[in-house]
Amino acid sequence: MKLDPFTDALFRLVHCYIPPGVDTHEPRYRESEESQRLTRLLLANQQPSLTWDAFTNQVVEAFPGCSIWDATVPMHEPCNIIRVSLPGPRADNIPYDSVVGLLSQLAPVYALYASHHTTRLSRRTGGEAWWRFAPFPPEYQAHEAKLAALIESTLGFTRLSPEALLTPVPDLVPRVANYLLGEAVLAHCLFTPHLW
Repeated sequence: MKLDPFTDALFRLVHCYIPPGVDTHEPRYRESEESQRLTRLLLANQQPSLTWDAFTNQVVEAFPGCSIWDATVPMHEPCNIIRVSLPGPRADNIPYDSVVGLLSQLAPVYALYASHHTTRLSRRTGGEAWWRFAPFPPEYQAHEAKLAALIESTLGFTRLSPEALLTPVPDLVPRVANYLLGEAVLAHCLFTPHLW
């Protein structure tokens, strides 16, 4: 597979944090040098940094009238997560329509996705739910542009294209995933395996 130099560098980077060719249920997965390196990184990022706290405060100021959630799950995923709801009515204060930013702890890169839910338990109640990378639906694009500009100007991160995010990483299994070898993509390894 021929990758552009930037995507290739990220591809090689994730191999430094996830052991190749090993399923998560195997004892050698957690014992590997790669897994130990990821554990140290997650431990170092267990508490929010002053930079992240300042950034989330800037997001709150930049999006008046929107609900903002720091959805980061420390010690679970190698990323920080910020969710910005779109304005409009929401039942039970649930962010049904939002733009979500995933900021990797492995490299200064990020991804944005649009998220839509009509109910809290959409599969059980027959509601509608979807999420997608760019291109975003028109009603999400203003929030997308504003959040992207804020991430880049404040933190200096680079946004990954959908093509880069969906680059297969066939020999890796992110540690909190229920994937088999051959199923992971770069987004799972850099951010979170719970994207779909």
